[in-house]
Amino acid sequence: MTISKLEQQKRHPDRVNVYLDGEFALGLHKDVVRKFSLRKGDSVSDKLMEQLANEEEFSAAKNKALRFLSRRMRSEHEIRFKLKDYEFSPKVIDSVVQYLTELNFINDTNFAKALVRDLQKTKSAGKRLLRQKLLQKGISKIIIDSVLSEGNVEEEELLALNAAKKYLKKYQSSRKKTEKDIQVRRLTQTLQRKGFSWYIISKAINQSFNQKIIEEDI
Repeated sequence: MTISKLEQQKRHPDRVNVYLDGEFALGLHKDVVRKFSLRKGDSVSDKLMEQLANEEEFSAAKNKALRFLSRRMRSEHEIRFKLKDYEFSPKVIDSVVQYLTELNFINDTNFAKALVRDLQKTKSAGKRLLRQKLLQKGISKIIIDSVLSEGNVEEEELLALNAAKKYLKKYQSSRKKTEKDIQVRRLTQTLQRKGFSWYIISKAINQSFNQKIIEEDI
């Protein structure tokens, strides 16, 4: 078989139609054409056709992953799940993940750190909730332990205290009076949902009310 024509696609300028012996054979991304230095008149074997098909699948998967990454950082698990959803082969998915990891476009440690900072800032999340969210993103337990160990108790206590004070403001600004024991119960439930430990919750509540409301060692 001989390449009789290479034609840029009108609707997709980054793709090229390949004609063999006067008939359309396949469409390739221009990067694949450049990689194999395809030219009009070149002979094409069955083995080369297989290589082109494999490289085209890799290129398509890589571009899908890059578009997915362009919106925000992603974990390796998210990338694999997305590519699997597009029905790329496991071998191609492995190759794309390796390629993007080598370029540092996929880095689960950096991803975990960024997610922790974001959840602490927007959700006032405690370590239990952070661990849960990281596990949902497919982050390994080793990385999770390493990232969460970088924070200290004092920082988490301050985070819980600020969350408690913010939550209590609505009672202070409301015309409807709420009994203190109800405020304590609701605040406790709120801080539990945010993933704080009982010790940190009790300390935040006691400081918020400027008195010992609940025991810290229960």
